[in-house]
Amino acid sequence: MVGAREYADLLGSGVFEKLSYESGIHARGKTFHIWILNSEGKRTVEVYGIIGGQPGWTESYGWLHSGQWIDDFEKFVMSKKMERAEILRMAEAKSQEAAQAETLRIQTLLKEY
Repeated sequence: MVGAREYADLLGSGVFEKLSYESGIHARGKTFHIWILNSEGKRTVEVYGIIGGQPGWTESYGWLHSGQWIDDFEKFVMSKKMERAEILRMAEAKSQEAAQAETLRIQTLLKEY
């Protein structure tokens, strides 16, 4: 759903510092929620979740409460995006190397004829 898909696809579910985040899915799309954790590691206040629409149908997601966790979470998201970009870059480089090796192999075989 609006505001949930990017985080759900990128992060899944887990814990970051004092935040617990959870992605899910229902018939109409992705869901995503974030809670503040207390000192015992239990979820206390939901800070990111449904801000409008009909839950399960047309909901949209956003920050329910403002605070330092927004900046901290956005830095975390940026680091995950950079990790994903690096993985994709490495996979592309590996693919190009394999294609070049195959081209060289074919050229060598053709020259040997």
